[in-house]
Amino acid sequence: MNREPRSGFASRVPGLLLCLFVFSIPWEKSVQMPGIATLSHLFGILAFATAAVVAQRRGSLRPPNLALGLAAVFMLWSALTYFWSMDRQATAMRAATLVELLAMVWLIWDTCRDSLLQTRLMQAYIWGAVVASAGAGLRFFHGQQTYYLRYAAAGFDPNDFGLILALSIPLALYLALRTGSLMRWCYRVAVLVVLCALLLTGSRTALVAAFVAFGFALWTWRTADRAQRTSGALLFLFLLLGLYRFAPVATRQRLATVTTELTRGTLHNRTMIWKAGLKVLRRHPVLGIGAGAYPEAVRPTLGTPGVPGHQYVAHNTFLSVLVECGAIGFAAYALMLGTLAMYVWTLPPAERALWAIMLAVWAVGVSTLTWEHYKPSWLIVALIMTEWGRPWRAAGFRK
Repeated sequence: MNREPRSGFASRVPGLLLCLFVFSIPWEKSVQMPGIATLSHLFGILAFATAAVVAQRRGSLRPPNLALGLAAVFMLWSALTYFWSMDRQATAMRAATLVELLAMVWLIWDTCRDSLLQTRLMQAYIWGAVVASAGAGLRFFHGQQTYYLRYAAAGFDPNDFGLILALSIPLALYLALRTGSLMRWCYRVAVLVVLCALLLTGSRTALVAAFVAFGFALWTWRTADRAQRTSGALLFLFLLLGLYRFAPVATRQRLATVTTELTRGTLHNRTMIWKAGLKVLRRHPVLGIGAGAYPEAVRPTLGTPGVPGHQYVAHNTFLSVLVECGAIGFAAYALMLGTLAMYVWTLPPAERALWAIMLAVWAVGVSTLTWEHYKPSWLIVALIMTEWGRPWRAAGFRK
C-alpha cells in the first residue's frame, strides 16, 4: 500500500485546518465574525494559504482528475454568463462564490492523499453536525423558532439545515461499520442526535433524504455484524416513530403531509416557481440567463415574496443550473456528476455503498433546494474524488 511521504508538522497544518473547516460547515452561519463572512470562511482561507505554501515547498501539485476539470469548466462558464446576465451583480457574486468553492475542491484533492485524512474529514463533518444539532435543540428548548414552529441552528433555513444533517447519517453509519472499537457507538449516538434535530426542522425534504440515508444500512446488511444491523434498525425505527410520537405536534402535522404534497400538492408553491423558470428557459435555452439571475428572471411572472429580503430562487438545483447556465453549463455540470458516479462505481463494496447513498441523499435533497453554490454539495464532490484517487486504488489494494 503506497502512501505519500510525510515531511513533518508543517505538512500536516493544511490537513488540520481543513478538518476545522469541514467541522465548521454544518454550523457556520451560527457564528459571524466582523469582516469575515463565517468562521468556516476563515478556516478555508488559512487552509488554502498553508496548502499553497506546502505545495510550493514540495515543488508540485497533484495532477487534476476529470471531475475536477469539469468542475472548473462549469465554474468558468458560470463566470462567463456575466456578459449576458439578467442580473450582473448577482452573477458576479455567484462567480466569486464558485471560485472559492473550486479552491476548496482543489484544496481537498491536493491535501487529502491518504485514508487517515479522508476519515478525519468525514469525522469532522459528523461532529460538526452534532454541534449544529445541539444548537437547534437549545433553540427548541428556549422557544426560539426559526419560523412557523420550525427549528434550526441559528442563521439557517430549516430545509437547508435538515439536508446538512441528513448528509451526516451515511457517513456516521459507514464509520460505525469500519471502526472496531467503542467509537462505533459514538457514531451511532451521533446519528440519534442528528435525527432529533432533523425532526425539529419540520423539513419534508430532509425527512425523505434521511430515509434514503438509511439505504446504506440496507446495502451493507449482509456484511455488517449483529450490532451494526441492530443499531441501524433501531435508529431507523426511531426516525419512523418520530413522525408519530417524538417530534413536536406542529412538526408531526407538517411532516404528515409529505405524501399529499408529492401526489396532489404544489410542494409549497415550488411547482409554480418551476413553471416560471421553464418559461424563461424556453427563451434562453443555450446560454442561460446568468448564474444567480433566476430571481430576477422570474420576477415579471411571480413578483416578489411577501417576506422582506426574500426572493424566488429555483428550489431545484438541476433546474437552477439549466435555466441560469443554459444547455452548455448544464452539460458541464451533468458530465461532472456522471464522472463522479463512474468513480463511485469503481470503488470497493463498502465505499461504493457510502458514496452512492451520499449522492442519492444529495440528489433527493437538492431536488427542492438551490444548492449548486453550497459548500456541502462541493464537499461531497471533493470527497468522492479523493476516495477514488486514494493510493490503495493504484496499488490494487482492497479492504
